[in-house]
Amino acid sequence: MDNKNKKGQKQGGKAMLYQYHCACCETAVASTDKDCPNCGSHNIRSPFGFWIFCIVACLAAAIIVKSVQVYLADRNSEPAAVTSLFDVLNHDNKPK
Repeated sequence: MDNKNKKGQKQGGKAMLYQYHCACCETAVASTDKDCPNCGSHNIRSPFGFWIFCIVACLAAAIIVKSVQVYLADRNSEPAAVTSLFDVLNHDNKPK
Protein backbone atom coordinates (compact mmCIF):
# COMPACT_ATOMS: atom_id res chain seq x y z
CA MET A 1 0.00 0.00 0.00
CA ASP A 2 1.55 3.31 -0.98
CA ASN A 3 1.51 6.55 1.02
CA LYS A 4 -1.31 8.08 -1.04
CA ASN A 5 -3.77 5.32 -0.14
CA LYS A 6 -2.72 5.30 3.52
CA LYS A 7 -3.12 9.05 3.73
CA GLY A 8 -6.58 8.92 2.09
CA GLN A 9 -7.80 6.20 4.42
CA LYS A 10 -6.60 8.02 7.53
CA GLN A 11 -8.38 11.21 6.54
CA GLY A 12 -11.79 9.77 5.84
CA GLY A 13 -11.90 6.39 7.49
CA LYS A 14 -15.28 4.82 6.75
CA ALA A 15 -16.52 8.03 5.16
CA MET A 16 -14.07 7.43 2.30
CA LEU A 17 -16.43 4.80 0.96
CA TYR A 18 -19.03 7.46 0.16
CA GLN A 19 -16.77 9.97 -1.57
CA TYR A 20 -16.11 10.40 -5.26
CA HIS A 21 -12.83 8.80 -6.31
CA CYS A 22 -10.51 9.11 -9.27
CA ALA A 23 -10.57 5.82 -11.18
CA CYS A 24 -6.92 6.22 -12.06
CA CYS A 25 -5.18 6.96 -8.75
CA GLU A 26 -7.99 6.28 -6.20
CA THR A 27 -7.68 9.79 -4.76
CA ALA A 28 -10.81 11.19 -3.11
CA VAL A 29 -12.13 14.19 -5.02
CA ALA A 30 -14.96 16.65 -4.46
CA SER A 31 -18.26 15.96 -6.18
CA THR A 32 -17.93 19.23 -8.10
CA ASP A 33 -14.50 18.40 -9.57
CA LYS A 34 -14.48 17.53 -13.25
CA ASP A 35 -10.94 16.16 -13.17
CA CYS A 36 -8.56 14.72 -10.59
CA PRO A 37 -6.26 17.33 -9.03
CA ASN A 38 -3.62 14.62 -8.51
CA CYS A 39 -3.31 13.00 -11.96
CA GLY A 40 -5.63 15.05 -14.21
CA SER A 41 -7.87 12.13 -15.11
CA HIS A 42 -11.48 12.91 -16.08
CA ASN A 43 -12.69 9.46 -15.00
CA ILE A 44 -14.36 10.20 -11.64
CA ARG A 45 -16.28 7.32 -10.03
CA SER A 46 -19.51 7.93 -8.18
CA PRO A 47 -19.89 6.34 -4.74
CA PHE A 48 -23.48 5.34 -5.54
CA GLY A 49 -22.93 3.33 -8.73
CA PHE A 50 -22.30 0.07 -6.88
CA TRP A 51 -25.37 0.52 -4.67
CA ILE A 52 -27.61 1.26 -7.64
CA PHE A 53 -26.28 -1.87 -9.36
CA CYS A 54 -27.01 -3.96 -6.25
CA ILE A 55 -30.56 -2.64 -5.94
CA VAL A 56 -31.32 -3.25 -9.63
CA ALA A 57 -29.80 -6.74 -9.49
CA CYS A 58 -31.87 -7.65 -6.40
CA LEU A 59 -35.03 -6.29 -8.01
CA ALA A 60 -34.37 -8.29 -11.18
CA ALA A 61 -33.72 -11.45 -9.14
CA ALA A 62 -36.96 -10.96 -7.19
CA ILE A 63 -38.96 -10.50 -10.40
CA ILE A 64 -37.42 -13.63 -11.94
CA VAL A 65 -38.08 -15.73 -8.82
CA LYS A 66 -41.69 -14.53 -8.60
CA SER A 67 -42.23 -15.17 -12.32
CA VAL A 68 -40.95 -18.74 -11.95
CA GLN A 69 -43.21 -19.29 -8.91
CA VAL A 70 -46.27 -18.03 -10.80
CA TYR A 71 -45.38 -20.12 -13.85
CA LEU A 72 -44.91 -23.29 -11.80
CA ALA A 73 -48.09 -22.70 -9.77
CA ASP A 74 -50.09 -22.21 -12.96
CA ARG A 75 -48.53 -25.24 -14.58
CA ASN A 76 -49.24 -27.51 -11.62
CA SER A 77 -52.91 -26.60 -11.35
CA GLU A 78 -55.33 -29.26 -12.50
CA PRO A 79 -56.53 -28.84 -16.06
CA ALA A 80 -60.18 -28.23 -16.77
CA ALA A 81 -62.28 -31.23 -17.76
CA VAL A 82 -61.77 -31.96 -21.42
CA THR A 83 -65.01 -32.46 -23.29
CA SER A 84 -64.88 -33.98 -26.71
CA LEU A 85 -67.19 -33.20 -29.56
CA PHE A 86 -68.76 -36.66 -29.18
CA ASP A 87 -69.68 -35.93 -25.52
CA VAL A 88 -71.28 -32.63 -26.50
CA LEU A 89 -73.37 -34.22 -29.26
CA ASN A 90 -74.54 -37.10 -27.00
CA HIS A 91 -75.46 -34.80 -24.14
CA ASP A 92 -79.17 -35.05 -24.90
CA ASN A 93 -79.10 -38.86 -25.35
CA LYS A 94 -77.63 -39.69 -21.91
CA PRO A 95 -79.83 -41.91 -19.75
CA LYS A 96 -81.02 -40.32 -16.54
